[in-house]
Amino acid sequence: MILTDRDDVIMKKHVIFDMDGTLTATAQATSPAIKALAGKYGLPEITDAHIRAAMGLGGLEFHAKLFPDLPEKTLVDIADDVDALEAENITKIGRDILFPEVREMLASLAEKGHPLFIASTGSERHVGNTLKAAGITDLFTGIHCGEPQKIDMVKRIIDGGDPRNFVMVGDMFKDAEAAKGNAVTALGAGWGYLDHNEKGLFDAVLRSPEEIFFYL
Repeated sequence: MILTDRDDVIMKKHVIFDMDGTLTATAQATSPAIKALAGKYGLPEITDAHIRAAMGLGGLEFHAKLFPDLPEKTLVDIADDVDALEAENITKIGRDILFPEVREMLASLAEKGHPLFIASTGSERHVGNTLKAAGITDLFTGIHCGEPQKIDMVKRIIDGGDPRNFVMVGDMFKDAEAAKGNAVTALGAGWGYLDHNEKGLFDAVLRSPEEIFFYL
């Protein structure tokens, strides 16, 4: 749907983004980190596709999804080691951690005066390191992260404002739930890690980053 009414254009100018799997192809840093630790922890073989599907789950929830049979203490140790290796990989990858056309989309949104926000379940260290490596930290008005409940982050971003003045872009059911739980339009990042079975949870699915402008 293309919005043409000027009131709608004004009301939907704030954009909330998930990060991993939406703005950043983080699995290219996470997958090799996990595989590098397979021998140390005796981890079962796991595919890149399984890792991508779990991206966006925060903290131990991510590792429990991948290795449901391991005890929590082992998962904590794995998480610490993966985080360290992943951070090194992200720094090496640098600006290529972004999906194609995402940088241009964000720069254009900022130039047009749209306040941009991050709502991520990733840790503050992970989110900060990734945004810094990508070179996009300064484009965001607010960065919210490090909490398991994304719906609460979105509520704080809205901060009592009109939800119709916001849209949210993400790639997982948690993003759709956080948006709709706050009466915000939920847009799926079709260029990212969005699962085909979860597309119906969103109000619309964007095929490319530039399509977001049809909803502002």
